[in-house]
Amino acid sequence: MQVRKIHVILFVLTVITTFVTGLSFGGSITSALSFSAALLFILGSHEMGHYYYGRKYGVDITPPYFIPAPPFISPIGTFGAFIKIKSPISSKKALFDIGIAGPLAGMVATVPILIIGIKMSTIVNISEYESGGGLLLGTPLLFSFFSEIFFGQMPEGYDLYVHPVAFAGWVGLFVTALNLIPSGQLDGGHIVYALFSKRYHKYTSIIMIALLFIFGVGTEPLLGLATKFSGGNLPQFLSTVPVIEGWPGWVLWAALLTIMGTKHPPTVYEESELDGRRKLLGALSLVIFIVCFTPVPIKLA
Repeated sequence: MQVRKIHVILFVLTVITTFVTGLSFGGSITSALSFSAALLFILGSHEMGHYYYGRKYGVDITPPYFIPAPPFISPIGTFGAFIKIKSPISSKKALFDIGIAGPLAGMVATVPILIIGIKMSTIVNISEYESGGGLLLGTPLLFSFFSEIFFGQMPEGYDLYVHPVAFAGWVGLFVTALNLIPSGQLDGGHIVYALFSKRYHKYTSIIMIALLFIFGVGTEPLLGLATKFSGGNLPQFLSTVPVIEGWPGWVLWAALLTIMGTKHPPTVYEESELDGRRKLLGALSLVIFIVCFTPVPIKLA
């Protein structure tokens, strides 16, 4: 592994910013250290999954670059981590393995941290918590699953006040969902391109950008516009659309993915089809995306 000075400096700075962010939660030095260590372990595991398989296939690939961020800019003290691929990828098989290795490694790191963090969390009265401000986290299916295992059904008017380690686990789920969005050159886009055709990848990317825009704006304003332009005669199929609260962050992601483009660079050798094991892993990646995704990830109380 060719670790340069810049990698070390960025990692140390990210340790500091994530630690300071952990302190800003109002916890102890121990909980701040736990948050920083858990979060960096998850992010590092994700990127090292890519790095390991990139090296395995002879790709010119860099170790992870961690991106520090002050708490007043990023609520987690970092903008994540990334690797740089400096050479073409030889085949769809290599592309698939490199693309899916990150989310799978990240999930292996996230799940035990999520379990430990949820067990360390406490139940609080929602009205008292909201009166003091703070952040409300969306609950992905996997988070809800472990929460119900350890705390059962929440009494009315109460919710889970997550421990910093649980928050790190939640971030791991969120990051995994973002990376598995099947669009462009995200990990999910790599997987779709490797499993299917170039045309299928392009259409999937366009559909996901449109869906992200809908999730960003929310269905209620869009249905209102449809009602206005239809003269009050809303088509029957639109009247059955569920009400989805918008989260502006998805509009930003839709814009970023549009700027990045819906095309995927070809591999050197374009095989026609991957084997059955990789197809099953591709299906698993879709399941992981579903259980990690939440329509409104975060909002102010």
